[in-house]
Amino acid sequence: MAPVDPHSYTDGAHPVVSRAALAFYLDFAASTIHASALLTLSAPHSGDLLLDTRALAVHSASTDADTPEPIPFSLAAAADPVLGTALTLTLPPDTVSFRLTFSTSPAASALQWLAPPQTASAQPFVFSQCQSIHARSIFPCHDTPAARITFSLLLNVPEQLSAVASARHVARRDPLPSDHRGACDDELWCAPGRIVEEFQMEQSVPPYLFAFAAGGIGSRDLGPRTRVYAEGGDKVLDEAAREFAGVEEMVKVGEGLFGPYEWERFDLLVLPPSFPYGGMENPRMVFLTPTVIKGDAAGAQVVAHELAHSWTGNLITNKTNEDFWLNEVSGLTLLLVWSLSAFTLQSVVFLKIQCGSLYGMFHTVSYIPYYVEYLTLLLAYQPIGTACCSSKPACVSCSL
Repeated sequence: MAPVDPHSYTDGAHPVVSRAALAFYLDFAASTIHASALLTLSAPHSGDLLLDTRALAVHSASTDADTPEPIPFSLAAAADPVLGTALTLTLPPDTVSFRLTFSTSPAASALQWLAPPQTASAQPFVFSQCQSIHARSIFPCHDTPAARITFSLLLNVPEQLSAVASARHVARRDPLPSDHRGACDDELWCAPGRIVEEFQMEQSVPPYLFAFAAGGIGSRDLGPRTRVYAEGGDKVLDEAAREFAGVEEMVKVGEGLFGPYEWERFDLLVLPPSFPYGGMENPRMVFLTPTVIKGDAAGAQVVAHELAHSWTGNLITNKTNEDFWLNEVSGLTLLLVWSLSAFTLQSVVFLKIQCGSLYGMFHTVSYIPYYVEYLTLLLAYQPIGTACCSSKPACVSCSL
C-alpha cells in the first residue's frame, strides 16, 4: 500500500473515485440517511480497492450493469478513532464504476440533525459539515483533497421542506422509482408527502467541500449570481439580505484582483445557531452562523474570507490533509491583498483583524519561513488555477 494522505486509507497505487452519483433518503425521525452511490473511478481497476468510511452501515456492493453482479466487500473489524473504518472492495477485472448501498449513523460526525423545537421555523433541519475528514461519515469515498470529485445528488425530503447543496440546483420534483438505485424500497422513496431536490456539481471539488442542508429554508436574491438562504422566516431573511447587500460587488472586486470567479454562483446559507463555525467556504453555497448578522454589514468580513477561498482552497487546494494549514493561510493572504488594494478606513481595521489571525496561526517561529515562501509564491502565481502540474486546476502543493 502506498498511502496518499496520513488521514485517509486511499492507496496511491490505485485509481481514485472521480465521480459520485448519490441518492439520499433523509429520515428525520431516525436521524439517518438511507443512501446509494454509483462511484466512477479515474481509471479501470481490478482487485482490492480501499475507501474511507466512518460509522456507515454498508448493505451491498455490485457492478454497474443491467444485471448487477455482487462485489465482495468487507469493513475492517476495528474502527480507527481518527480514520474510521476501511471499506475493502474486490473489484472484477477492469471495473470503472460500481454501486453501493448504505446508511449513515445517527451519530455521523458530518451531520447535525435538529428537531422542530430547536429551529425557528418549527420544522426539522439537517446540515452537513465535512471539513476536514468527515465526508466519509456520509458516503464511502477517498476522503482526501488529493481525490477531487464531481457529483450528482438527489435529496428525498418531506415536501414541506426545501434543500440546498454545494452544487447547481437542477429541479424540485416528484420522486421516481428509478431514482434511488437501491437506497430504499420504491414504496418508501415514492411515499406521499415526499419531494426530491436534484443537484449537479460539474466542477471537481475535494470531498470536504461536499455539503447540503434541508429544512424550512427560504431565500432572497442579492444580485444576478448571489442569493441568501435562511431558516427562520422573513425577519431573518430581511436582516440577512441587508447585511450582505454588497456581496455581488465583493465578487466583482475579487475577480478584478484574482481572476474570474469559476463557480458560477456565490450563494449564502444562514444556518441555525448550532452551526459550529463562523463560516464554511462550500463552493456555490457558503454556510454561515447567524451571529454574523449584526445589522451594520460587519458580517460581510466573514463572507469576504469565505469568498477568498473560492480562489485559494477551493480552486487551488492543498494536496493532503497534513498540509491543511495552507487552506486558511491562503484565504487570509488574499484578504490582506484585498484590504491593501482598497485601503479605506474599514479595510485598515479589517487588515488589523487579518494580521491578528495570521499571528495567532503562525506565532510558532518554525512556521514563519514556510509562510514567507508560500506568500511569495502565491502572489507571483498568475493566473490562479493553472499550470503547475497535470491536475486542472493545479494544487498548491505542486506550486510549492
